[in-house]
Parts: sequence; C-alpha cells; structure tokens
Amino acid sequence: MAGSVGLSQALSYARDLKSLYETSRARERELEQTQERLRNAYQQSLQYAIDLRKTYRRLQHAILQSLLGLANALEAKDPYTRGHSERVAALARRMALGSGIAATTADIIAQAGLLHDLGKIAIPEGVLRKAGPLSAEEWVMMRQHPLIGAQIVAPLEFFAEGAVILRHHHERHDGSGYPDGLRGELIPLGARIVAVADTYDALTSDRPYRARLSRAEAVRRLEQQAGRTLDAALIALCVRLTDDAAAERAV
Repeated sequence: MAGSVGLSQALSYARDLKSLYETSRARERELEQTQERLRNAYQQSLQYAIDLRKTYRRLQHAILQSLLGLANALEAKDPYTRGHSERVAALARRMALGSGIAATTADIIAQAGLLHDLGKIAIPEGVLRKAGPLSAEEWVMMRQHPLIGAQIVAPLEFFAEGAVILRHHHERHDGSGYPDGLRGELIPLGARIVAVADTYDALTSDRPYRARLSRAEAVRRLEQQAGRTLDAALIALCVRLTDDAAAERAV
C-alpha cells in the first residue's frame, strides 16, 4: 500500500515537472519571438533613419542648388562676373584644405563661396554694373548685400556656418570692413578665406571699371593688403596655391 502511494506521488511529481518544463519552454519560445520582433523593429527603425537621413541630405542639396541657381542667374546678367562665384568657391575650398580644415567644413566654406554674392540680388542692377565709382548712397546699398545674403539663408539650420561666412566675408583685418567692423581673428576663419579668394579672383577678372590684372600685379596688390585688410597667412597660402595652379596649366 505504501509502495503504491509512493509511486503515485512520484508520477504526480514527474507530471508536475513535465508541466513546468513545458511551461518554461513555452515562455522561452515567447521570449525568442519577442526578441525577434524587437530585432525586426530595430532593423526597420534603423532603415527608416537611414532613409530619412538620405531624404534630408537630398533636401539640403536641392535647397542649396536652388539658391545657387539664384546666384548664377544674378551673375548671368553681367558678363564681368560670370563664373566668379564658382572660381571663388574652388579656391576657397583648396585654401580651407590647405589650412588643415576638415573636408566637411571645407565643403561648407566652398558652398558659402558659391553663395557669397547672393545678397546682391536685392541691389539695383544699375548699381551692380556701374562703370564708374559708386556714390555714397550707392555704397550704402552695396554694403547691405552680406546682410541680405545671410538673411536669405538664415532659416536653413544646416547651413548656419555658411550664413556666418556670408555675413562676414567683407569684414577686414584692420576693422575697416562691414557690416560689423570685426577685426583680426574675431572674423570667422571661413569668412577670412572667402575674402582672400574673392579678392584674388576680382583682381584677376575683367571688371566694368578695369581690365583684369596680370597674375604678378594681382599678387603684388594682394600682398600689399597682408596684415592690413586681409589675413597675411591666408594670402601667402592663396599665392602658393594659385602659383601651383598656374604652373600646372603651363605644363
């Protein structure tokens, strides 16, 4: 009788263990399924983030291209400035990289170089293309273009650094520039780079009021401004880079 009771208890215990094991296995399977759903959800979220980032970059590019289209339309009206912004951008990028600036920041500086005259879209064409000296009133209008350009791009959060360059690319080392009269290293580096590139290209391009200067004369005038209105180290870099480019063309 006692043996029968013991066997019954053992069988009951075995059934309980089996039930516990099956319950445990079922929970393990549920956990594995939950983990798999989480992994799938994570992969979907990751892909969504990648797609969103690509879309955001395409949107950035489209916006910048639209602004560049405006700048190009402005230059297209004037044969003297056609291609100026592209040359400034190319030289500014080389100068930025030559200064040890990271490629991503150099790209922003180059983009700012492309758009540095965007604000001139608000300046009367008669002032922009005037062959003689500007009057005091006309200079007041002309000096608004860095502010106007910065205001146009200000809503673009991804181009905040570029907006700063647009605003300050006419500041001068001795504080004689505009719009804020910044001097020396208070002027953002990107703006100092664009200022030198802009000046060099202006000197070596035809203008309504004069023919383009020879490279030697342009370099002489540029070096006269070293440490006065423009950054001396950046002028030396610009001269070296453009001399290399001239040598390559000669070859």
